[in-house]
Amino acid sequence: MKKNILIFLTILSSPVCFSQTNLINKNFQTVIGNVCEETSEPDPCAGYTIYLLLNFKNNQVSITEKNVRSCSESVKYQIKANWKQKPDGKIILFYPGKLPEDHFLEGFRLQYKGKQLTGYKKDWQGHMVEYEFKTIQ
Repeated sequence: MKKNILIFLTILSSPVCFSQTNLINKNFQTVIGNVCEETSEPDPCAGYTIYLLLNFKNNQVSITEKNVRSCSESVKYQIKANWKQKPDGKIILFYPGKLPEDHFLEGFRLQYKGKQLTGYKKDWQGHMVEYEFKTIQ
């Protein structure tokens, strides 16, 4: 009986382990916003695109928000969080401390299904926005 339970638990947990290992040592990015700046003179450096980058390691993910202009880029923040994947593909993030109020990651969720990493967050009007991440090198 114990042997059957052990085999059952091993089979049951293997898809989770397999999918979590699919994320390890992978990097992902998505666009989470754009900022336009009005200038009196033409300025190619005005405005920028906001990217969210995820770098998965064994039990930790590095989360970086980066602002990219045509002439420069800057990192707004970088947070390291612990993570684990549930059997349904949802990724649970454990932050080292409390996130500041109105932080982009507040209420942000991740899901990994069928080799696609997707983020979900409600916008300021309460509508759910979906962010499809692309794998990067």
